[in-house]
Amino acid sequence: MSAMDVLTHPSGPVAEAARRLRGVQRAMTRLSSLDSVARLVAAAPREICRGVGFERAMLSHIRGDRLAFASVSFEADPIMAADFARLARAVRPRLDRCAPEHEAVVRQMPVLVRDTQKASGLFRPLTHVARTTSYVIAPIVRDGHTVGLLHADHFGTDRGLDELDRELLWTFATGIGWAMDDIAGRGLRRAAQDGDDAVADDPSAQARMAGTELDGELSGAPGRLASMTARELEVLRLMSDGASNAAIGQALVISQATVKSHVRHILRKLGAANRTEAVSLFLATGRRAA
Repeated sequence: MSAMDVLTHPSGPVAEAARRLRGVQRAMTRLSSLDSVARLVAAAPREICRGVGFERAMLSHIRGDRLAFASVSFEADPIMAADFARLARAVRPRLDRCAPEHEAVVRQMPVLVRDTQKASGLFRPLTHVARTTSYVIAPIVRDGHTVGLLHADHFGTDRGLDELDRELLWTFATGIGWAMDDIAGRGLRRAAQDGDDAVADDPSAQARMAGTELDGELSGAPGRLASMTARELEVLRLMSDGASNAAIGQALVISQATVKSHVRHILRKLGAANRTEAVSLFLATGRRAA
């Protein structure tokens, strides 16, 4: 087989790159149709895995000089994902203790981290829990400012990360920034249609809505969570810990049929398509039931 045959073969490197790029495009189309930044943040890691071909993905926000966890996807091991999410929410590492992340934020360029056991400047608590050997980081940029980071890897496979992975994640992160702007823009147009002149005619109000919508929506999602019963919140909390229906039933001393009923109500109230999306949206709000 000639070099050209390798490149053009359905399983060749060019064909593979084209396939994954189409996955990015389809994933961004789905994300762009969402009606809030919170839903986009909750769904983005799952789309990175399903659409772009990574095994795990995480989205974090930049909060001053710290990295703040938002959402994660690792469908092969939801319990590991939940454990990592709990630690990531708790530690909020400083960027100056995370050299690759700091570089991605400042330079607004993607970074491929190889051989994490030897690499310097990493935040060891998170890399230890993640058990990653290499990962790629891409900045989410809005209005010239880095507002978040995407992390992804091929955990649990024999695949190594390469420059294609880095560029695809960066393309995806760029699309996330555009999608956030588009969602914020639709919010402004709705405000104008609803006659909210205070927003529609005030540039500073528009900037606040566009620039801080993410913080506002992820600070509690009070409307959706407030509509839940205390028992539904208990079930949702256990779901976010990676518990199965059987484990939830044992913990709450209820039948699995009752657990399934609670889960259906939770999905409906959150507007989530499945358990993974419900948990991602819950984690993205930053709230956990006591």
